[in-house]
Amino acid sequence: MRNSGTCSGTFRKRALGVALLFAVLATLGDLPVHAAGQTRQEALPCNSETTTAGMRNCENLRYEQAQKALDSVYALLMKQLDAGGKEKLRAAQSAWLQFRRADADFQAQVAEGGTLAPLIKITVMADLTEARTTELRKSLQP
Repeated sequence: MRNSGTCSGTFRKRALGVALLFAVLATLGDLPVHAAGQTRQEALPCNSETTTAGMRNCENLRYEQAQKALDSVYALLMKQLDAGGKEKLRAAQSAWLQFRRADADFQAQVAEGGTLAPLIKITVMADLTEARTTELRKSLQP
């Protein structure tokens, strides 16, 4: 049996986390949010989204574009590596993909069961994918 203080504390932490997320999202509304290759005009609708569903659609688009960029950089890097390097990159990428899924699930748990959970998850997925692409680009030989 759980202690009611523990349940109350957990609820309070989650509520604080959701409130913090809303505060962050509100401040991000003023920043230009657009993916690589997207013009400022194309990005404007995402900046003005005020519904969770609208924000999620924008983040889904950002994630898809980030994944395409990652796939492209990964393919270029694989072409440059010898057999041993390719095997190591495959192993590293496999581990990274597992990490990305697990971390997105972890981050989204703050809003588990709510409509913000999928938004948090896709946002984390997009952020991590963009970071991984940047990381792999550094390994490309000129």
